[in-house]
Amino acid sequence: MILTQKSRLTVLPSTQNVARALAWLVVALLLLNALYFVLRASSPVIRDDSWYFLDVFLRKAINGDLGLGDFFVRRMGADHSQPLFKLVLLFEWRYLDLDLAFGAVVGVCAAAACALIFHMVIAAERCNDHSDVFRYLAWAAICAVLFTLNADAAIWTWPLVALENVTNLIILLFVLTVWHAHRTRRYTALVLVTLLLGITSDDSALIAAIAVVAAMSLMQLRDPAQRHPSAWKVLAVIAACTVLVRIGYAYVPIVGGMAETPLSSRLGLLVGHFRDKGWWMWVIMPLTLPVFYRSPTRFIHVETWPAMQVAIGVLLFAAHLWFWRTAFRGKYNRAVFVAVCLMLVSYGWVAGIILGRVTTAGNGYLTQPRYVLLYGGHLIALLLMWAGSISVMSRPSAQRQFIGMWLPAAGCAVLLVGQVLISRNEWRARPYLVAYYANMAHQIDDLTKDPGHPRACAAELPVCHWPLVKRRELTQLLSQNQLNVFSPKVQWRHRYLPALMPVAAEPALSGYKAGDDGKKKSD
Repeated sequence: MILTQKSRLTVLPSTQNVARALAWLVVALLLLNALYFVLRASSPVIRDDSWYFLDVFLRKAINGDLGLGDFFVRRMGADHSQPLFKLVLLFEWRYLDLDLAFGAVVGVCAAAACALIFHMVIAAERCNDHSDVFRYLAWAAICAVLFTLNADAAIWTWPLVALENVTNLIILLFVLTVWHAHRTRRYTALVLVTLLLGITSDDSALIAAIAVVAAMSLMQLRDPAQRHPSAWKVLAVIAACTVLVRIGYAYVPIVGGMAETPLSSRLGLLVGHFRDKGWWMWVIMPLTLPVFYRSPTRFIHVETWPAMQVAIGVLLFAAHLWFWRTAFRGKYNRAVFVAVCLMLVSYGWVAGIILGRVTTAGNGYLTQPRYVLLYGGHLIALLLMWAGSISVMSRPSAQRQFIGMWLPAAGCAVLLVGQVLISRNEWRARPYLVAYYANMAHQIDDLTKDPGHPRACAAELPVCHWPLVKRRELTQLLSQNQLNVFSPKVQWRHRYLPALMPVAAEPALSGYKAGDDGKKKSD
């Protein structure tokens, strides 16, 4: 396989072609597996935050008084506007009778677009040597993170979580546009993409903007080849557009939610959580959960798995140290710059979860399956940094070759093989998932028929605990408009759903108020 004695690490073109073909085959299988799983197992039933959106957003669309400001409405407290998600909900209502599973399909498409962009970034650094093979291995591993069924497949079974891939796609486009503006000194596209990011992504946009500014500053400081006097213009455009959008967000409607906890109180609560296992959970959980949320095989005993998690966490922590050593000492190309930006965004998300959720819900909230989508950003950044910096090792020593090439390659192989085990477990769980969705549909039907006496409801049906007036309004809104579980079209697309019939409208409640939760005022 070696061409010449002079170029010992140059591989034959056939080897590169085989590596490229295998990578594309693996990625295609990962994509098809995720897409087919979404079509067969994603929940079409209205659940969790979708009930809030039905109340404050879709109800206005159905009644014909929807305004632009309604796309940005959010709850008080640690919540954020989700205008793109609301746009998808509007499409689902208008054309699909509120079949929420469509949102997961959009999420898969957004993840596929991210995969193509990562291929473009990685392939652009080809050197026609040994590094090309490892580069395609890194890309396949990145796609494994993008399309994984890890964490009980919560990324795909809960469509609102799958839609986070749209935000990730916009952040990725923003980072690439910053690099393009830095290299070409053209700023029109940067203005447009920064505004798009800020308007559509709320606080995630703020995290991304801060991350990119930090990455640009680090690149200017550490790589003389990337220093340009005009770099300040890129930073100025990002800052100006971000400030402009944040001023606009200060006026978004706020409806519902809990009162905001002051920052000082949050920091005080964090001290207690830090002492109660937080000192290791805040690091280990975000590092290890996107690799394997739980033991992928029954051969690893349940009591052994925590020790293996710690071992994986230690290895990944060492990989982060290598990452920042490379970022501070290496040369920057597009792949390295994108990697640094995504790593900082990942850190920002983890910090936001700890500050916004762990403070009030405890350290256990770090293990929420839906957060695996956000935690996976650090794996993608590590793989991208490896792919972008591996070409500098033209004649590595045996030790450096093992640590810098073969050890990460082994990690990629474990990640890829693990997808087979994870997928097998989640496909086996599908019958239980669809039975659960059918049960939720029956519970919504029972609530529609008798909103005054909610029976045992699934945790994903918060409407059961809302005031009686709102319960009746929202369930009748679905029933009378034949939406979601009451739609014959949705029932036909998802055959496991019961054939529910619309319930006759009841007169508006009199003598009730929202806070009574079904209790009459005294006569």
